[in-house]
Amino acid sequence: MKTELMEQELKRLVKKDELDEQMFDLLLRDSETSMKLHLEQEEDYSRLGNSRIAGYPDLPPSIAWPCTEDDEHYTFLAQINLGEMPFSPVEGMPNEGMLYFFLGLDEPAYDIEHQVYYYNGDMSLLKKTLPPEGKVEVVEERRGFVPYRVQLLPQLNVISDSEAYETLLDEYSDSLAYATLCDGSDAIWGQHQSFAGDTPMDAYLCRNGMKDLLFNTYKTVERVREEAKQAMERGSETYSEHLISDVLPQLEQFLARKEEHEQASKNWHVLFSLSSLDEVGMCWWDAGYLEFYMDKEDLKQLNFSNTYVNLATS
Repeated sequence: MKTELMEQELKRLVKKDELDEQMFDLLLRDSETSMKLHLEQEEDYSRLGNSRIAGYPDLPPSIAWPCTEDDEHYTFLAQINLGEMPFSPVEGMPNEGMLYFFLGLDEPAYDIEHQVYYYNGDMSLLKKTLPPEGKVEVVEERRGFVPYRVQLLPQLNVISDSEAYETLLDEYSDSLAYATLCDGSDAIWGQHQSFAGDTPMDAYLCRNGMKDLLFNTYKTVERVREEAKQAMERGSETYSEHLISDVLPQLEQFLARKEEHEQASKNWHVLFSLSSLDEVGMCWWDAGYLEFYMDKEDLKQLNFSNTYVNLATS
């Protein structure tokens, strides 16, 4: 949703950068609304159910703090009170209830362990919740974060893969418009900051039974067969078998309906993003970004069990 005030702010940016009306129209066409997370103050837990980054969540009895298969507890990243948004940034996003984000081990940088929960019940049941007793946190030594209250404010962001984004990047990278409109991180329904690859496609593959095709969709059937042959010749029998038994069937299925799969992957959008915030003490690899992706069809059903997490890093 783009409000009149947001369009006025866009006009102000365009005027300040001395961009023409054609560029304004392009930016307006290729932009979406996100809810930017602004750090307010360090959390003192004097309120229950407010939007928060790090620290401890306010959970209802129906949600338990998640743990890994190795019996370590996940890191609590954020709770977002959707009722604190001035309006919903996208059709289907509820304007009430709580979203909770937890993270497991952030290695490798794709298909990262995580949990997302949505609660829309009695808010009086929320309770400040400490981690499970007797369990250590995943990579505890790197996650001593400082909790902060956050405020949710609407912001226009240029769509990451759009013509407007490419134009700003190529011709106006020093402009105020670029600095303002191309920062889609630390937001609900922001824009991805991935520096390489096709993360929406990665998310689609992993959540639709084609994880073995990660980083392989550009290959031909002949190339995979040749790679399998070469692997066998150098003694990598297990890898050769993996290529023939797992990758090849999925690739054949993908190529047979390539256009359909590519279109479906475009339905994946950043639900929540979190950068390496100095104030919070967060640093994801070399100052990267965590990106929680969601299929828009799942959002319509309020199904937050099928999300995907990527770590965008240079």
